[in-house]
Amino acid sequence: MNTAVQDNTAGNFLLIGLGAMGYGMGSSLLRAGLGVDGFDLNGDTQARFRAEAGRDRPLVVAAGEADGAILVVVNAAQTREALFGANGLADMLKPGAVVISCATIDPQQAIAFEKELAEKGILYLDAPISGGSARAAQGKLSVMASGSAEAFEKAQPALDAMAETVFRL
Repeated sequence: MNTAVQDNTAGNFLLIGLGAMGYGMGSSLLRAGLGVDGFDLNGDTQARFRAEAGRDRPLVVAAGEADGAILVVVNAAQTREALFGANGLADMLKPGAVVISCATIDPQQAIAFEKELAEKGILYLDAPISGGSARAAQGKLSVMASGSAEAFEKAQPALDAMAETVFRL
């Protein structure tokens, strides 16, 4: 168990999507001393990550304490489901938390997500990623991000851990 993660002061993040990219990103976040609660539809992958992270909490508990949520899903439909579907994060995250959305989606959809989350006091960073699974595991991704200065500030600890280069668009 990683006890440094459990008692960290660097920040707490949810990671939704522990596929090839997400798992590596989660490992990079843990190395940086961030608290990470990982969630995935694949129960074996989720259990393995949670053992490494030293955290096994229900989504509602983790979301209520999170400084942000990182969504490593495939597309806008999955992003919408994670945010606004049944058990959506928009109803669980505390005001001031940031959503870092890593799927490559239409800019108009990203703007819509940002507006919907802002109504709940949640920040949004549209942050597609590039670099592959090996670079994700090394914390050396490229991130092409767009959002408010406040969203960037809140996301900075996670961006520092996951990315070698962050393009602020």
